[in-house]
Amino acid sequence: MPFYLALLLAFVRASTLNAPAIPNIPEVRSAGGVATLALRAALDPSGRPAFFWQGREVAPTIRVRPGDVIRIHYENELPEVCGLGMVSDSNLHFHGLVTAPVRPGDEVIVTNVAPHHAIDYAVKIGPRQPPGLYWYHPHPHLLSNWQIGNGMAGAIVVEGIANELPQLAGLRERVVVLRDIPVNGSFAAAFAQTRPRLPKSQRSAAPSSLIDSDDFQGDAPCGVETDGQPTINGFPSVSIGIRPHERQLWRILNASAGRHFDLTIPGARIDLVALDGVPLGDFTGARRERTVDHVLIPPGSRAEVVVTGPEHPLLLVSQCFDAGARGDENPGVIFAELVDDGDTMTTARVAPPLAHVASPSLGLAGTRVATQRALRFQEDSKRFYIDNLSYKPSLPPLIVARTGTVEEWTVENATDEVHVFHLHQAHFAVEGTNEWRDTIDLAPRSRVRIIVDFRDPVIRGTFLVHCHLADHEDGGMMAKVRVL
Repeated sequence: MPFYLALLLAFVRASTLNAPAIPNIPEVRSAGGVATLALRAALDPSGRPAFFWQGREVAPTIRVRPGDVIRIHYENELPEVCGLGMVSDSNLHFHGLVTAPVRPGDEVIVTNVAPHHAIDYAVKIGPRQPPGLYWYHPHPHLLSNWQIGNGMAGAIVVEGIANELPQLAGLRERVVVLRDIPVNGSFAAAFAQTRPRLPKSQRSAAPSSLIDSDDFQGDAPCGVETDGQPTINGFPSVSIGIRPHERQLWRILNASAGRHFDLTIPGARIDLVALDGVPLGDFTGARRERTVDHVLIPPGSRAEVVVTGPEHPLLLVSQCFDAGARGDENPGVIFAELVDDGDTMTTARVAPPLAHVASPSLGLAGTRVATQRALRFQEDSKRFYIDNLSYKPSLPPLIVARTGTVEEWTVENATDEVHVFHLHQAHFAVEGTNEWRDTIDLAPRSRVRIIVDFRDPVIRGTFLVHCHLADHEDGGMMAKVRVL
């Protein structure tokens, strides 16, 4: 255990967290194969852009089955003009779903809902969609950081994980949404972030903190500068009820616009079962569960873990994360205390195996790589780029691929900060990890090789690849992909 983390835990255990019980996020469940809801985008009383559902400021969890349809009546009641004079357009992206990139579904390049207008989304869940955690959030170019960063995001659960892991059926299940809400929720403040930052050595010095540095010398590797208070299901900290030796399934979403969370529960057992919505066992030859001591979740990514209840209260913390010399600060956070609730905290239960559900076909055995490509993520003092191009909606696709194929991409980070690679519509296999992902970190000055899966004909069309640090995306680190 890092020295700083041991000191932190000793300090907290000497006091008390005194936190409320983790709230259950309201849910919309599909009925007759359709999940239906009305969602409104508007400013909340504090002036932040927010989702409203049934008159409440909340983003409900949408719970569906493979083959279902999500229907959302989406109204944009944001102000006509925001911050620096931009029209407050909005839209919705259904992150991780293998679905058609066409209106009125998961299409964000030309689909923009102007203020005082609405759209009716109809998003078809494929019959072979892997069972797991996905999410929905706005994706209007130049406004994503403002809207996502202020909390406009909700979870999507595709049922059926017990078909692949029958031992999970009946376990208590928790949907956990982590956010990093800025102190200043204005558009002007969000816009100010959409430019490359100075190296940490050139920023104003900040005091050391137990949670920020392993050695307390020089620049803290994760920094102490932060503009907001990370929250767990809307609270700065919570208690999570779990009986000793009880196994619970936690579906964890990092819905922040730019903050990494490196989660650990020192002293408790954590078994990873899915990443980015895809059970680990869906990769040919991979183990279905993997015991880990921590799980790093980049912005936009998801992890599903089975937590075994400890004998005595323990803390759920996010360790500090080093995003590189030019990266944002990611100091440590105490999110929750695990306490014995005697099974009294009401939660959903993992559904039993579903009947008549086809198993996902995500193996790569016998496939041939159709094309090899190389992409470079770049930045200078003004903008962000992919292959020397800063995104504009008018630009043609950077990549043109063919349906029914797989491609090998070498993605390079040519900068001194972490970037977060995300591809819409499709998953990809990361070389050396035996995992299917839709969102991964690119370490500074590094390369990663991935196999991109374009075999499902439903994704034919034009969609996006980009950095999921939302200010980098708004700043131009995005490009189009067309599948013919």
